[in-house]
Amino acid sequence: MAKIPEYYNVGDRSNLTVERLLRILEDLYRDLAIAVNRKPDVYFTAADGLTNATYLSNGDLNVNTSTQKVEMLTSRPTSNTVGWTTLS
Repeated sequence: MAKIPEYYNVGDRSNLTVERLLRILEDLYRDLAIAVNRKPDVYFTAADGLTNATYLSNGDLNVNTSTQKVEMLTSRPTSNTVGWTTLS
């Protein structure tokens, strides 16, 4: 996951306008959203990854709770199917 700085320096605050502050907040929100959305989602199912799980994103993980097999969604061969790569 991307690292997000704990502090953000807005520079000279003595002449900070409301417009500039709003732009800074928009930039911070965008950077945070990009970092959070970059991480994969992890699903725990009793089966291997479903090929029709087109609502998932590339990089999402599926853990088969029966076999402990871990798969990553890696391809979209058609608009109705996805492909999984076994990691372990």
